[in-house]
Order: sequence, then C-alpha cells, then structure tokens
Amino acid sequence: MPAEKSRPDKHDAITRAASEMFLAEGFDRTSLDQIAQRAGVSKQTIYSHFADKEALFKAICAELTEKLTIPLRQQPKQKADLRSILIRFGEDALAMMLHPASLDLHRLIVSASARFPELGRAAYEAGASRMIEELGTLIAERSRSGDGVAKPVDEERARILAEQFLGMIRGLHQARGLLGIDPAPAAALKAYVADCADLLLRGA
Repeated sequence: MPAEKSRPDKHDAITRAASEMFLAEGFDRTSLDQIAQRAGVSKQTIYSHFADKEALFKAICAELTEKLTIPLRQQPKQKADLRSILIRFGEDALAMMLHPASLDLHRLIVSASARFPELGRAAYEAGASRMIEELGTLIAERSRSGDGVAKPVDEERARILAEQFLGMIRGLHQARGLLGIDPAPAAALKAYVADCADLLLRGA
C-alpha cells in the first residue's frame, strides 16, 4: 500500500477517470469498479488512495480548488500589490468557473447534493469556503501594511470582503455558462474583474 500511495501517476489516473465517470454517469450511478476499469487500475489500488467513493469525490473538488488558490499562496513572495493580486486571482477564478469541465462539475455537485447533502457541504468547504478563507487572510495581512486599503481590517471583515469579491467575480457569468450561453468577450471579462477589484478596495 505505501508503494501505491507514492505513485502520483496512479493517483492522477484515478481522479481523472473518476471525474469523467462522475460527469458522464452522475455520482450515484458511478461505481468504483467502473472507475478502476477506466483508470486501468485495480479496485484495491483505488482504496489505497481513497477511503471510499465519497472521499474520491471530495478529493476531486479539493484538487480543483488547490490549483486555483496556488497564486494566493505564491503572491506574497512576488511583491505584487493587493490590487494586482486580486485581479490575477479574479481572472483565474472566473476562467476556472467558466471552463466547461468546471461547469460540468458544478452541475454534478448540485445534482448529487440533493441525495447526498454531505457531498455538497464537502464541495463547498473544499471550494468556495477555502478560497474565501485564503483570500480573506491575504486581505487582512495586506491591509495592515496599507496595501491598497485605507485602514487595517480585522479577520471577520476581511472574510466578508473576500466573500463579496468572489460573489462579484461569479456574478451572472457562471449562471450564463451553466445555461449554455456564450461568455462575454475576453477583454470585457478582464475589465469586469478589474472593476470588481476596485470596488472591493474602495469599500474596504
């Protein structure tokens, strides 16, 4: 088992196959046997990486969020100002939200949550909640140095600002994507994100 856990290629094959199966068949109708067959691994190999199907689903949500929040953890080392960080994060977040695979995953989570509410909670905690927490921490830290914010804000206020920013970024763009409506032009989306960053900084 330890040897299997050290194989990132197996892990990636499992999560990729699971994502494809979940999206094609839904969470409830997808079995670990199907995922194992698609990934080209044994069912026991899946169990060496994940406790059960629910844990695998949660891991997929967490990995998507991990990719998105990497810039938040890297930016303090790059000496970018808060506005630049917000814009970069906002552009990355919106691009992720509008990506076809993300829209499919969102639909899957919503449909699965009706029967498995714990999956909805887990997806929220691994996704939006984590982004809000990490962005809120960054806003609070940068506000104490006067970076783009008129006065320091405490952790609670910073979390509210982070949630407002993420909500603004999502706007109706994701709703249109979920309904199959073509997104706005790239230039318009970039301008929209910059406006959201400026609104947050003015309201902080």
